[in-house]
Amino acid sequence: MSSEFAERDLAHIRNVLVHLEHSADSIRAKEKGTVVSLSYWRKRLEGILAMPLLPIHAEKQAKDLLARLDRLETPSSCVVAGGHFR
Repeated sequence: MSSEFAERDLAHIRNVLVHLEHSADSIRAKEKGTVVSLSYWRKRLEGILAMPLLPIHAEKQAKDLLARLDRLETPSSCVVAGGHFR
């Protein structure tokens, strides 16, 4: 995988995360595990991080995206039963 491909992949993953972060359906998808598999996106990011000679800026972007995935996977205190926000 080239660093150019890695950067395109990071941009794609970033767009997916933006959608998930702003979608009320993402809560239900995480609970059911049917629509979105956050572990899939985590594996893709880990694959990018495993690349030899990955530019530092791409490494930082991948780590930032992993942190955003962590936040999506962690239950929010703002969510109550039924997936509705307070």
